[in-house]
Amino acid sequence: MNSSPSLTRLVLFLFLVRAANAADVPPPPVEGAAIVQHKEEVLKDRGLGGRHLWPLLASPEARMNYFEVIGRGALHYHPDADHRLYVLEGTVVVTCGKTTTTCTAGDFIVIPKGVPHCYDVPAKGGRALLLTFDAPPYDPKKTVSLEKKSGQ
Repeated sequence: MNSSPSLTRLVLFLFLVRAANAADVPPPPVEGAAIVQHKEEVLKDRGLGGRHLWPLLASPEARMNYFEVIGRGALHYHPDADHRLYVLEGTVVVTCGKTTTTCTAGDFIVIPKGVPHCYDVPAKGGRALLLTFDAPPYDPKKTVSLEKKSGQ
């Protein structure tokens, strides 16, 4: 059978169009359910002393925590990844590099990797609750402290 060049091109064109359209078809939905972590359950020991970090998610791709600030933390930096925080409650004073900024509920903070930073609350006895979101996550073991924590 002898095919004309235009027929061959038409068949090739239709094959490529079909292949391209097949790649655009999304996979079918799968069964599943949302994983819900209610803040009240995660923070059930809040205010009982000592604990100010509650893990929510940890994977090689991302990490999320609730992080409570109740006083000035030590100046430190993360050499391996940016740090992202969202203020859920209260007011937090963020020192990052040479700037100090007061942030309140609804504010989003990005601290670039390698930049020294620390957190505080503006009033003695104050509290702020932040949600940390790090993707890719920094390695806490690589955190570099630039000063001792208070009481050391």
